Amino acid sequence: MEQRAQPKKRYLSASYLTGRAVFYGTLLFFIARVFELFQLFGDAYNRKQLDQAPPDGFTFLGIVGSLLVIGVIGLAFLLLVQNRQKKLRLKKGNFYLLLNVLYVIWGAINAVNNLVDMIVFFEFVYLLDFIALITALIVPSVLLQLTDRSQGIPRDSALFASAITALSLSILATLIVVIFLRGGYKDTPFALVRELIFRAGMLCFSVAGLVKALKIRAELPEIVDAVVKAAAKAKAEQKTAASKQTASSPKQKTTPSGKIECPDCGKKVDAETRICPRCGFDLTTPSLFDDEDETFEPDAAMYDEPEEEPEEEAEVPAPAPEPEAPPIRNDICARCGKHKPPFLSTCPHCGYFPGDPAAQESERPSESRSQSVIQQTEPGAEQKKERFCEHCGKRIPGGLATCPYCGFHPADARRPQEPPESVPDKLFDEEEPEEETIFCPRCDYEVAKSTQVCPHCGYPFPDERQTGRIQRPTQRLPRVPDPIHLNEKNSIECPDCGRRYSAARDRCPYCGYGLYDD
Repeated sequence: MEQRAQPKKRYLSASYLTGRAVFYGTLLFFIARVFELFQLFGDAYNRKQLDQAPPDGFTFLGIVGSLLVIGVIGLAFLLLVQNRQKKLRLKKGNFYLLLNVLYVIWGAINAVNNLVDMIVFFEFVYLLDFIALITALIVPSVLLQLTDRSQGIPRDSALFASAITALSLSILATLIVVIFLRGGYKDTPFALVRELIFRAGMLCFSVAGLVKALKIRAELPEIVDAVVKAAAKAKAEQKTAASKQTASSPKQKTTPSGKIECPDCGKKVDAETRICPRCGFDLTTPSLFDDEDETFEPDAAMYDEPEEEPEEEAEVPAPAPEPEAPPIRNDICARCGKHKPPFLSTCPHCGYFPGDPAAQESERPSESRSQSVIQQTEPGAEQKKERFCEHCGKRIPGGLATCPYCGFHPADARRPQEPPESVPDKLFDEEEPEEETIFCPRCDYEVAKSTQVCPHCGYPFPDERQTGRIQRPTQRLPRVPDPIHLNEKNSIECPDCGRRYSAARDRCPYCGYGLYDD
């Protein structure tokens, strides 16, 4: 099966993310964050030497947050370096998506930090940094990624406006730091360098966004033409696929609301549904009864007048065909000559069937006999003679051969009588009476009534009539207790399970084996 070639995608993020401005801006952001972390540790060390409280950001969460931000920017810079060295193993779409996500995360974190600093210190420069970060990092990344995702027309106006805003605010914030706030960094020149590096990175991203917006505006007519052609092609392919699907899919009745009914469970679903959500039936399965609903549409060529064919030369008339032999009638029995249903092979009147070996000779009647049989089977030629059963004497209706009352057939009288089956003297074996039993008054062991000495404990029965358990209750002798420690003198080893038990016992208490059992 041939696979359709996938259209080549356009990535507007390509020239923006792989440009030099974004590369150097990411490097400057990484350096600025590393300098900020070193400055934080330096301030904490100096305050500790002076026995002062540590700075506000020197906490566990503050340090972890700084390391997290450094990791985000470092990952973005590593991806850019691998892309320049052509060692990147990611696909283009995944690479651009990952970079845009990293820049959005970094921009959002830094923008929130600047907003908090503006509220705490109430300085105008932090507000400028907050707006510049949003318009320089977050807005271009989001707009370009949405365009790459939808393969549509880019929003060049919004991108151009955000780039101009970010560039102007970055320049204004840099001038404020250099001109007005330079005196506040006399004691900490390291912090001034960090601020300048950070704003240089914002300027690089602003320039990259502006260049990308101008390039999109120049290429906008070509992009619009490509998008329109791709949309028209996709629509045509979708229409072709839909027509093929409707042609291959089975015809199903639709309701007035535009839904179809599942042929298995009867649930009404949308016309585009392929699998029934209730019973899981495949709605694309062709139906075996589609031909019944189809109406016959005659072709227009059927109503055209036939063209006059040229007259052919007269041919010699062919000889008349010989008359065919009359077909064999399947509704007449070959034995009794009576009518029978044509779909039955066995005659219901006489029980004859064509494969009967006893009647093979009768299947070869002479021509005269067959003609007479056919004549007799004509309507009105049947003899209206009543027949009576030879066994029960009742009238046999409808000319049947077998009596419907007793099942007697005339052929049964000619069969040899079978000898009667020998009847056993006793249908059921008489059960022998069970021997009556009694219970030993000492060990409560069940023995036969005629027993003189108990085989379990050796108790002698003085009179078997007086040993009945129910007739005369006897005093039960105390049982010999089992010894605490079993040894060879006072215990027996069971031949069946091998365990030792008291010698006073005659039956193993573990497996039930009796020494006196047969």
